[in-house]
Amino acid sequence: MGALERNKPTPIDGIVYYTPPEGSVLEGRDGRVSIAFTDGIPVPLEEADHQKLDEAGLGYDMVGKGIYLALRNNPDCVNNTIYAGWLRDAYPHYLAELASHILMLDNKDVEVSYLDRKINYLKVMALLQPDDPRIIGQIGATFLDRGTRMSALHQSTVNLYRAETFLKRAVELNPSDATVKLHLGEVLYLLGRYQQAAENWREILPGLKGADAERLVARCAKVEGGAIPRVPPVDYLEAIGVAFGCYQGGDFEECAAILRDVLDDLAFCEEFPLPEVWYYLGLCFQNLAMPRDAELCLREALQRDPGFTDAQQALTDLAR
Repeated sequence: MGALERNKPTPIDGIVYYTPPEGSVLEGRDGRVSIAFTDGIPVPLEEADHQKLDEAGLGYDMVGKGIYLALRNNPDCVNNTIYAGWLRDAYPHYLAELASHILMLDNKDVEVSYLDRKINYLKVMALLQPDDPRIIGQIGATFLDRGTRMSALHQSTVNLYRAETFLKRAVELNPSDATVKLHLGEVLYLLGRYQQAAENWREILPGLKGADAERLVARCAKVEGGAIPRVPPVDYLEAIGVAFGCYQGGDFEECAAILRDVLDDLAFCEEFPLPEVWYYLGLCFQNLAMPRDAELCLREALQRDPGFTDAQQALTDLAR
C-alpha cells in the first residue's frame, strides 16, 4: 500500500482521525513503551478524545482506546496491520481482553450480531498471526455458522463464499486438521459442489468413529448415487430468507408459496430438516385461515424438533 492510500483512512463510526507531527514519539507506561509516528499515518481516536486534543494533547490511553475501537469495528480498515502492531507492542492488555471475548463467544450460543463481533475479533488476531491455521479456521467456521442462521439467510451466499476462502486457507496451512476439512466440506456441499465436498469428507473418514463416521459415509454415498438437491442448497437458504421477509411484510401467500417450493425438494429436506421452515409455513396457513394445513405443518416442525417451544405454543393456540 502506497503512502497516498495509507493517508486516506477508512470512515468508522465513533472514530475521528488525527495525524501527529512527523517523527513524533508517544510514550506510555512510564517510558516502557513508545510509538513512533511516521509516514503521515493517521491515528484513530474516539470522538470525545479527539475533542480534548487542544487542551490535553495526544495521550497514551486515548491512542490505545481509539486503535482498539477502530479495529474491533472494522479490522479490514486502511492501516489495519500498522494499528494491530501498535496494539501488540504498546497495549497488550487489549489483546488479552480481545482473546477473552473470543473465548466467551466460543462457549455461548449467540445471536448473529455476536457472530459479527467474533469474526472481527478473530480478524484482529489474524492481523498479528496471519499464518495461524487455528485462527483462520475459526474465522471460516464462524462465517459458515453465520451463513446458516435463520435470521441471516438473505446473506447466505456471501457468508459461505467468505467461509470457503478462510477454510481453504486454513487447510493450506494445516492439511491434517480434520475439523477444518469437515467444515470446508459442508461449505462446498451448501454451494452445490457435491463431489468436492465428498472428497473432503473421505479424506477425514479414517479418523472418525461412531455416528459422525456413519453420517459422513451416508452423505458421501448419496452424492455418489446422485441423491442430491436439485439446486445448490444455498439457493434454498436464500429463498427461505426471502420467504421470511415476505412473512414479516404480511405477504403470507407468497411466503407459503416459496416455502412449499423449498420443501418439495426431498433431498434437501433430508439433509437439512429445518423445523423453522415448517413452523413458518404453518403460521402462514394459520393467517390464511387454513387451520388443517397449519396443524399439519406445526406437527411436522415438532417431529423434526420436539423441543421447538414456539411451534408447540402455536399448535396449542390453534386448538383454542
